[in-house]
Amino acid sequence: MLVIDPSSIWTTTPRRVGALAALVLLTGAGCLSTPDALAPCDGWESSRAICGLTNPEDLAWLPGGEWVVASEMARLDPGSEAMPDPPGRITAIRARDRALRPLFPAEWASEAPASSGWGDAACPGPPDPARLQPHGLDVRRTGSGAGALAVVNHGGREAVELFEIVDADTDAPRLAWRGCVPMPEDAMTNDVAWLPDGGFVVTKFMPAIEGVGPKAIWSILKVSVGARTGGVLRWKPGGAVVPVAGSEGSAPNGIAASPDGRTLWVAAWGGEAVYQLRLDGTRAHERVEIPVDTHPDNLTWSESLGLVVAGQDPGPTKALGCGRLREGGCDIGYAVYAIDPHTLEARRVAAGRGAASVALEVGDELFVGVFAGDAIERVALPR
Repeated sequence: MLVIDPSSIWTTTPRRVGALAALVLLTGAGCLSTPDALAPCDGWESSRAICGLTNPEDLAWLPGGEWVVASEMARLDPGSEAMPDPPGRITAIRARDRALRPLFPAEWASEAPASSGWGDAACPGPPDPARLQPHGLDVRRTGSGAGALAVVNHGGREAVELFEIVDADTDAPRLAWRGCVPMPEDAMTNDVAWLPDGGFVVTKFMPAIEGVGPKAIWSILKVSVGARTGGVLRWKPGGAVVPVAGSEGSAPNGIAASPDGRTLWVAAWGGEAVYQLRLDGTRAHERVEIPVDTHPDNLTWSESLGLVVAGQDPGPTKALGCGRLREGGCDIGYAVYAIDPHTLEARRVAAGRGAASVALEVGDELFVGVFAGDAIERVALPR
């Protein structure tokens, strides 16, 4: 079974052309099944969903508790070299009424020169809005209504984009691009988590793939059998992006850090587990694996549930078939788990039919985002 991360296939960077080509070949050969489609969001009751979105893959709270930020991944036709239309977007969702506000690209978004002091000096400049492909994201709070947003971007370059968050406690939050950190040439990255020193950790899902060859086939095959394909990378301000020794896993996907930055949780998408690590500089130790009966994607924190894990139920072959659907959602089934960060006990707290990639506590609900679909599902918060 040949597999690649379902939420990072549909991108246009050169290093992903091989992965996309391999998927197209498999699709044409009938190796991927096409899941059933869910009805488009505009046919849902408003109490069940938030519409007007495209593949809202990851979610996080903005400072101030008024808005949630979503990364919308653009959808491309398999094999197409055309620019995504529309491109990927970063969007804010107001918690009280679910109103949407574009953050980037947006007419009120601003950009600083690459020499702004944020990120790496090697950053070539702002991302091309027409090629933006936001993936995993994380928010760091720096004050009332202010903070920093880190976003994994595959569009035009493999980098973590850094934005200043402005006026998030008002009705008009804004983003200002401040810099980026280019990722290593051999990395296909997925998610990011801030650390207290102003740096971050980012998951390397697997090696970058160029062309359909033994390397691509071997990497994808390893994911399908739960073998280790990647790990965690760390960046400190003024330093280089370096691997964290001992952090390797099967298709590392979502990542979360404790407030003191000493403990990491990593979703092993290929291994159906979340693993906890103690971070010591660029080394990890005291590894504990927590099995979950799903392919875990993104991780969020909940005051009532602890660490919240959303993932897809079926095997990777069926999950990848979601890319063949052109409208509505992908009916593959999902599960949401809550992990107690102290006891490391995992319990299933929600389930549904879509291609869930994240679940975020918002009031008395969970907002469930998807890597393939046009809706955020609203699920009653389990007690």
